[in-house]
Amino acid sequence: MTLVEEHHRVAPEVEAGVRREHAGATWFQLASATSRAHHELDDARRGHDDHALRCALDRHTVLEQLLAEATEQLHPPH
Repeated sequence: MTLVEEHHRVAPEVEAGVRREHAGATWFQLASATSRAHHELDDARRGHDDHALRCALDRHTVLEQLLAEATEQLHPPH
């Protein structure tokens, strides 16, 4: 993760949309969606399209958070 990605802020409406899109998804579905988003992010980086890169980064960021939340539900800290 780059410094830019680490401090990336997703617009609330974008986050809400991704969360709605994946509401009720299983851990495996979230992992699959996160993996696809990662590949889309890599493609956008190579394409040198700033708008596509921001959109892909937003999506990937929210999906990583959803996956982390789902993982924590499955394996709560002691």
